[in-house]
Amino acid sequence: MPPAAGKPVAWTRRILGFGLASALWAMASGALWASRPPQGLPSAPSAPDPRPLAAPLRGHGSPPGWPPPGTDADTEASPAREPPEPPARQGPATWGPPRRQKGVALGLFAEDVSFSYAPLLAEIAALGATHVALIVPIYQEHGASTSLYLHTRYSPSLEVVADTARLARREGLEVTLFPIVRLERPRTPTEWRGTLAPADEAAWFKSYEKLLGSLAALGSFTGASRLVVGSELSTLDGHVDAWRALITRVRAVFSGTLVYSANWDHYRDAGVLDLVDEAGITGYFDLRKPDGPADVASLAARWRLVRGTLEAWAATRKQPWLLTELGYRSRAGASATPWDETAGGTPDLDEQRRAFLAFRLAFSEGGTLAGLYVWNWYGYGGPGTLGYTPRGKPAEAEVKQLLEAL
Repeated sequence: MPPAAGKPVAWTRRILGFGLASALWAMASGALWASRPPQGLPSAPSAPDPRPLAAPLRGHGSPPGWPPPGTDADTEASPAREPPEPPARQGPATWGPPRRQKGVALGLFAEDVSFSYAPLLAEIAALGATHVALIVPIYQEHGASTSLYLHTRYSPSLEVVADTARLARREGLEVTLFPIVRLERPRTPTEWRGTLAPADEAAWFKSYEKLLGSLAALGSFTGASRLVVGSELSTLDGHVDAWRALITRVRAVFSGTLVYSANWDHYRDAGVLDLVDEAGITGYFDLRKPDGPADVASLAARWRLVRGTLEAWAATRKQPWLLTELGYRSRAGASATPWDETAGGTPDLDEQRRAFLAFRLAFSEGGTLAGLYVWNWYGYGGPGTLGYTPRGKPAEAEVKQLLEAL
């Protein structure tokens, strides 16, 4: 079948756009690597996948070696539908109050490069979301490593990120590009992005800057509204001078809103928050002791205390604040340790639902919260799974009500 009219032109514009974006980033950073396109950019248009999406593709099940390091493995696709035209490009957020970000995170975790995220984006839009965070995992070997990279198996190519951003905008969703660092071979069970100790910090920031620069350039040419410059990098996010240099160069090629996502137990000490437009915090606050009551009233009371603390802190700042991740696994104890990604446990669909309900009740009236992103829509879901996704679980209806109430 011949290509659709206008397809070659669209691809030409996209390729030229990425090339110009790379050049702009290189001029801003002074790097010589701009003479070649960033990793993963297309050199020619790829044929559309003619296969229906009613059944999962590879990478949306549990193949050998799945899940990749640092992820939970619920995965599923669903039938696609034809999306509407994209909305107009949205500029940076302004303090005061802007419309709340009714967001859902979507991990770009599929191993099959032909996999389409269109069905999942359609589901996110149907929930009533106005924003989507596209999670881009980038890797380094372990906590002392200084080289970061897009993993050939577990990271999406930049082409996939661009295609997914375009699909999201066709669904009427504002796009946040959200890279997260993962360790391919952590040396201890407790080593993760929050405990990085690079052997050469300057080399680490230089390597990180190259990847972030590619995403910034991509964001400019796909109409992304926001870029998260870092997430939960607790041992590095106080190095303000290094971040200031990096962020200055990012702003030269990306005119949207810049966000940093601080860990829930570290946001007061994340100096990089002073350099970005919006202060992000992951919402994994424990709502009870492991042996404490898990009824809705008790969980909501705890969230009200947390809300008061966060709003008092935010009142001392001159920028919006948001919860960049809000999620609970569908297993017993999730409201006591919502940050715990370790495998195993006993399914408890209702504890996940109650935790989301408690949040909605605690934040139902007024306040200064600029928005939130539910973690994480990617996954099979359903009653037999233990992961974060609310898909096909009682929590899905609760998430819909939460987004409507924002």
